[in-house]
Amino acid sequence: MKNSLIISMILSWFCSYSQSSDQSLLNLPSDSKNFSVANSLIITEIFADPAPRIELPETEFIELFNPGAETIYLRNWLYSDATTTFKFSADSLKAGEYLILCPRADVSFFTGYGRVLGLSPWPSLNNAGDLLTLKNESGLIINQVSYADTWYKDASKRSGGYSLEIIDPASTCSGIQNWKASLDISGGTPGKQNSVYKKSSQTDGLKLLTASLSDSASIVLTFNNSLDSVSSGNINNYMLNNGIGQPLSATLLSPDLTQVKLTFRQIIPRGNNYRITVNTVFDCAGTVISLGFNSAEFFIPKQIFKKDILINEILFNPRPNGSDFVEIYNHSNSVLDLRELFVATLKNDTLSNKSSISSDQFFIKPAEYFVLSTDPENIKKEYFQDNKYSFIKMKQMPGFSNDKGIVILLSNNLIIDQFNYSEEMHFPLIRNAEGISLERTMFNRPTNDAGNFRSAAASTGFATPGYKNSQFTDELNSDEEFTLSSKTFSPDNDGFEDELQINYHFVNPGLVANISVYNDKGILIKKLAENLTLSSAGIINWNGFDEFSRLLPVGIYLVYAELFDLEGKLKKYRRTIVLAQKFN
Repeated sequence: MKNSLIISMILSWFCSYSQSSDQSLLNLPSDSKNFSVANSLIITEIFADPAPRIELPETEFIELFNPGAETIYLRNWLYSDATTTFKFSADSLKAGEYLILCPRADVSFFTGYGRVLGLSPWPSLNNAGDLLTLKNESGLIINQVSYADTWYKDASKRSGGYSLEIIDPASTCSGIQNWKASLDISGGTPGKQNSVYKKSSQTDGLKLLTASLSDSASIVLTFNNSLDSVSSGNINNYMLNNGIGQPLSATLLSPDLTQVKLTFRQIIPRGNNYRITVNTVFDCAGTVISLGFNSAEFFIPKQIFKKDILINEILFNPRPNGSDFVEIYNHSNSVLDLRELFVATLKNDTLSNKSSISSDQFFIKPAEYFVLSTDPENIKKEYFQDNKYSFIKMKQMPGFSNDKGIVILLSNNLIIDQFNYSEEMHFPLIRNAEGISLERTMFNRPTNDAGNFRSAAASTGFATPGYKNSQFTDELNSDEEFTLSSKTFSPDNDGFEDELQINYHFVNPGLVANISVYNDKGILIKKLAENLTLSSAGIINWNGFDEFSRLLPVGIYLVYAELFDLEGKLKKYRRTIVLAQKFN
């Protein structure tokens, strides 16, 4: 009972004291009970270089923002740069409110933009970069920004007149990842939401989208959102299969910060499929990469070697207002990457106008055609196309002369194919070659073999961009030593048997040939080869014209060949052929 009485007296005394004592504990200004934490106030805009003036006042400012739900009181808070500190005597920011800080003498310039507070001394903002710090009354760093002029990400705006704005105040990413030059036409947005504002959070989470080869020992990963620089730069968060393992380095790429370049200790073997797995990488919203979306497969094709990709067709003398094009064909058995292929020309024995086909990985499958042009739409309009997806728009192409020139395909400084073209290769009866392409007839013949390129047939519109050539001839596999491609031919450039092909096939190379054509009266009308050294197999063409470039009349003709070797052994061949003509 005694104890209960004592306790009751103590409680009575405490209540009485509380009610009669100084009310300051209960009625102090609210800033005395301001429990601020890191980032409860944020520096959201920095105007360090106001000249040359765009529209904003030509004086420095920074902007504070309260992203929370409670009012923040600033009594005894400190704002400083690397050399100067200002101490707040009062003021506050309500939830969602902005406050412009500027030199005290310049307050009047900003009153039309929103709430403004003039500081003296003013921590001056360095143009190239500075360290800005906001501390509460207890000395806790609430927000800190160490900016640099590289954050503008725009060379012209970097020179002055534009502010730096934070992109997402709620983002866990900082620095250049979350800042850029203002997009506002006035140069900045003091006192209101930033012009560059964009929420970095993704409703579907962080995902790895693609992986592709960058160079022989590096790959580039692309994600669906900007990444946290710390976690994305940790090599322990990546693993490449096929015995490659962790990368040597991981570099976050500007300006979007959605790509990471991984460089490995060894060259990544080509011709294989790979899987890269990513763990514990965060985006700028603090979201960890989602399981099930943290891996990507990619293929590294084999290196391109000589004759893997062939020049298959070229239009070097287009119609008025037309466009040149070069058609290429994958003659290998492998999928190849056109990012590694370049088009060039040769001038004075020097490579010139080297042009990239693609800056990104771009696969060409075996037996696939692609048309290269700076204006694919023009080619599609002028000619029939079998596949609209077989066109590649080039940023630039070598200029091709209308009379003669050289086309080169180049990869890793190796000439993959070269075609020395001339307008004289066109069908002799063509008076105007404008808009008529030269087409390859056979893949296995050397590119510059005489007769291997001919004028595209009239029946196909004088070009076949993106599909099988009108003058294409199937490779001959005959084991006979000396044969003709057919019993008749009709040199009318209709795409069917326009030229006679004389095929030879011998066990050993080195034979010397004399080949002539006679008419049905035994008169010599054309010498096709004179002391010509032959390879072991090949083709010699006859277009139906005589020694004076006149088209011969319809009739029966004799092809006579004498072939001898260095030991004097002689072989003779006689073959008849009918030169035909269509009836109207």
